[in-house]
Amino acid sequence: MYRIFVSGMAYDEGKSGISDYTNNVLKELVKNHKIDFLMFKKDVDIFPFRHKNLTILTVQDSLSKPIINMLWHLFILPISRNFRKYDFIFLPAGNRRLFWIYPQFTITTFHDLSQFHIQGKYDKLRMIYIKKIIPFFLKKVHRIFAISESTKNDLMRFYHLETNKIQVNYNGYNQENFRSDIVVDRKDLPIPIDKNFLLYISRIEHPGKNHLNLIKAYEILPDEIKEQYHLVFVGKVWAGSELVSEYARNSKDSSRIHLLGFVAYDLLPKLYKAATLYVLPSLYEGFGIPLLEAMACGTPVICSNVSSLPEVGGNAVITFNPHNVKEISQTIINTLVNVDLQNQMIEKGLEQVKKFDWRDHAEKIVNEFQNS
Repeated sequence: MYRIFVSGMAYDEGKSGISDYTNNVLKELVKNHKIDFLMFKKDVDIFPFRHKNLTILTVQDSLSKPIINMLWHLFILPISRNFRKYDFIFLPAGNRRLFWIYPQFTITTFHDLSQFHIQGKYDKLRMIYIKKIIPFFLKKVHRIFAISESTKNDLMRFYHLETNKIQVNYNGYNQENFRSDIVVDRKDLPIPIDKNFLLYISRIEHPGKNHLNLIKAYEILPDEIKEQYHLVFVGKVWAGSELVSEYARNSKDSSRIHLLGFVAYDLLPKLYKAATLYVLPSLYEGFGIPLLEAMACGTPVICSNVSSLPEVGGNAVITFNPHNVKEISQTIINTLVNVDLQNQMIEKGLEQVKKFDWRDHAEKIVNEFQNS
């Protein structure tokens, strides 16, 4: 049993992919190891589980403002605690929070470099942090895990890291919650319709998550399909969300387009299961856990043909060019009108998700320390 320090300074109030990743990895690590998990006081109540091997450490919420958070984590945290009492340090968001000096063996997971692929995603100050500060201190970390080959390639391309510096460690998904045998009662769903629907679960962020192109693709679907299938978005509002909501509100199909906002985690499996088709049109994903969640619930998936999505989806998904509205629309049509194809995609999806397990992910982190 090892004693491990884990930073939760990029927890995002429990409403981001980073927080979901952190939760799932910690659930596995605490089964066999002592974990000290550092987080803001305001996040303690929303942290989803407790365990005898888990000790939650807190810092004041006044440090949570992004620029203060970044500077404190980078320069103060590494010298403010006795890290020698730990076997190793785990930083679950290497693309967000690093140390200027590593007082003990440190492993970090790096999720993505979407900022290099999506113009205007962040302001100039944050891009300086991403382009200059992160790579400088990342090179000092003892071990780096990338969550996909796509992210590994980006680290070599944009940060000029050597291939032997990075290992791929695929994400998993919550196998207890996301299952194909879920029974859904429509009355349990937060959807004000009784129609079939196409589903996209992602924070409402423009342009990166590409909601507008999906709406435009939906608008040019044949009327008979739109009458039968509505379009449902689930996700917390993020940068640029007002553009998405305004476009949806003014769309000719506004009555068939539903933005549900942030939805409780325990409702997500039911939404996946109830959807006829899951559509993931994102312009870039470091991994794309919703892909696995949808497939695990027995829902056919179509997605963008960029970044990690074809890698994670394998032969279970049908891909499209996310910049081509007509191609997105035609892919939706081709899938919806072919029930045999949907059944094949479901069968392949249930087989594909067997390759991704949080237990394997956590074990690889620990094994990397053991072999150091």
